[in-house]
Amino acid sequence: MSNLGKREGLVYITVILWVVMGILGAFKNADLKDLAVYFGSLTAYVATYIWGESKRPSDKTGILKTGPSSRREIMIYVVVAIWAIAGGAAIWFSASLTDLAVYFVSLTGFVASWLAGEVFTPQDKIKK
Repeated sequence: MSNLGKREGLVYITVILWVVMGILGAFKNADLKDLAVYFGSLTAYVATYIWGESKRPSDKTGILKTGPSSRREIMIYVVVAIWAIAGGAAIWFSASLTDLAVYFVSLTGFVASWLAGEVFTPQDKIKK
């Protein structure tokens, strides 16, 4: 676990969420096609973070390790946590995962553009 890279760590967490939410969905009789659509709503966020970390790797340690984390990394994990909580609640309460996916996708442009912008001009380097 100590050699786990930031991009790899996010992929593992996403895959673990995919398995856990799939099991919960099967247990609660959720439509797995709708769950697949919901997972698609996270793709742009994760892909933008992975692209950004590949284009300009952060020199900070990472959220899964001790030490300071980059703003970009904190943002992606906040988004993933909100996404997982909302999706888990939708499965549990039999809400529409497709409607929730559309709702979640509506935020993509804002967050993904900020994540991409951090690659070229990090927020902490912008002069006030």
